[in-house]
Amino acid sequence: MKQIVTVFVGIIILLVGMCFEYVEDWYVFDSKEFSIEFPKKPTASIQTFNSAVGELKMDMLMYDGSKDNDDNFLYGLITSEYPDSLINSGKTEILSTFFRNSIDGTVKNVQGKLLSEKSIEINGFHGREVKVDFQNGLAIIKMRMYLVQNKMIILQTITETSRDNNPPVSKFHDTFKLKKISVAGNH
Repeated sequence: MKQIVTVFVGIIILLVGMCFEYVEDWYVFDSKEFSIEFPKKPTASIQTFNSAVGELKMDMLMYDGSKDNDDNFLYGLITSEYPDSLINSGKTEILSTFFRNSIDGTVKNVQGKLLSEKSIEINGFHGREVKVDFQNGLAIIKMRMYLVQNKMIILQTITETSRDNNPPVSKFHDTFKLKKISVAGNH
């Protein structure tokens, strides 16, 4: 009888253990403006570039998943601040053109093909979600871009085309949270 109880308890423990999936902890990047989770700690860097509105600075956080046999090649977050007098989320009459130019510029820069585009929003701020084919089917770039006041925030993942829509892609994009920032004009 004692053996039957021991076997029964062992089976219950095994079944309960199988109900739970081990999920590796992701790295939480937390700033005063937003938070987001990366599979592992990203590398920070700053680049400057010339644009139609002058020289702009890009703050970048990147995690190269290809080095760790991750499902995705890259996870990235890029922010860039525009002159408030020219580009601001409160200037709703220019938002469509601003996003159109941003998307078209991205597609052109990677010599890709736009696969999908949809309007999105976070905390009342407008944005776009796009998928871009990279190098004729080699990879998919998924981006979410938001204009938060005068700051462009871009989330991106790059993954092998056959692995498009894998759970870490969604998790990365869905963990992005803005902190209490009011929509321009509603300060």
